[in-house]
Amino acid sequence: MAKRFPGDETVYTGRVMREAELLRQFAEGFQNSRECNGISFDLKPDLKPEFTLTIVVSARHKNPEDQTWTWAFSERRGMGGFGIQSTAKLTARDVCLTVWENIDANHFKKAGGKTQ
Repeated sequence: MAKRFPGDETVYTGRVMREAELLRQFAEGFQNSRECNGISFDLKPDLKPEFTLTIVVSARHKNPEDQTWTWAFSERRGMGGFGIQSTAKLTARDVCLTVWENIDANHFKKAGGKTQ
């Protein structure tokens, strides 16, 4: 769009609004997933993060059922994970499960090997 409409600031405004909506969806999924309890995002620029998370959403302009949320994260010690999901909520859940797996593999295990 930027090539087609050079100098048109609404092209960038629309993108910012779409990206803000996707971030809102992910944050809502994060807040509503029990797998994310105990994990927090801290966006302090002066601190080196423990984890780096990248999320790419394809088909975001189309029907939400056609979306693909591809995520990858890395941890300072070299651990990490990646995955593909269909919604922001499932993406948040998968990211949090992977964080726990990297930090404490037994976090969700109970006696008898059952998951909470």
